[in-house]
Amino acid sequence: MKADAGMGPCDLALDFAGERLHLLPERALWWPQARCLFVADVHLGKAASFRAAGQPVPSGTTADNLRRLDQLLQRLPAQRLVVLGDFLHARAAQQAALMQPLRQWRARHAALAIALVRGNHDEHAGDPPADLGLQIVDEPHALGPLRACHHPQLLPGLGVLCGHVHPAVRLQGLGRERLRLPCFALRPFTAEQGGLLLLPAFGAFTGASLRPLPPGLRRYAVGTDRVWALDGR
Repeated sequence: MKADAGMGPCDLALDFAGERLHLLPERALWWPQARCLFVADVHLGKAASFRAAGQPVPSGTTADNLRRLDQLLQRLPAQRLVVLGDFLHARAAQQAALMQPLRQWRARHAALAIALVRGNHDEHAGDPPADLGLQIVDEPHALGPLRACHHPQLLPGLGVLCGHVHPAVRLQGLGRERLRLPCFALRPFTAEQGGLLLLPAFGAFTGASLRPLPPGLRRYAVGTDRVWALDGR
């Protein structure tokens, strides 16, 4: 595995399962050879679900998620978008207040092929409406030497891309300052065991987990404008 600067000064590129992949500070993954963009755990409608339960959480998260996707698709020559699970947060998300801006976003990217790998929240929310034109698939979804999943798993001889965990790291400052940042996590690829690349949550209202990751995973912290390797690599 070799890591270096990616397509831009903010990206970090690495070799995985024989493919060159770019970790993006937008909490997304770019596969230039296939012109394919990956995001995980968008959780559209999560804030609305909390507000419906009487929780005072901010509005506008759906617009923010779609705006950030717009920016990525303007920056990259993507022909395909793969969502690694949990596109919608709950069945309550399938209401006009969310579906209308989502349909408008889809119309702006009508030529873009989109695949959704069902995650645990997708099972509860139900498949998005058919008129959005999404390919709905179960894990593992084959993409050449890669497999698109929601739940972390190892598949011998294959590189697995996944989400679900919402991984994060805590950085310690010189004083008592502490900073929590989302991160990518990599189990390097071997022909015998395969490999695993865990994406941070893309959604604006998903949170990030500091639960310990399995031993042997390399972490790549995501700041506002860059990705960098931790763990001394």
